[in-house]
Amino acid sequence: MIVFGFSQVIKGNRERNQQRLAERQIRYNLAPIMQAEADREYMRREMENLKKEAQVMRDVPNYQVGANPYNSGVWMPRHVQELRRDLK
Repeated sequence: MIVFGFSQVIKGNRERNQQRLAERQIRYNLAPIMQAEADREYMRREMENLKKEAQVMRDVPNYQVGANPYNSGVWMPRHVQELRRDLK
């Protein structure tokens, strides 16, 4: 009786571990696709922000749109966030 119970627990643990392994493999296989989608969204928002920056700074002489204002020489992704519509 006890042996049967323990065998069922072991069987359940193995099935649960196999299910978790399958879920992890699916997640690992989807990661590059999700990252590519996030990269496309980042680039879309970056281009949108650059257009808005060019429009806002069009009257400033010698201003380069998208140039790093800190001149550090190290590439850093720009902080991209949705513009708040109530601050116009």
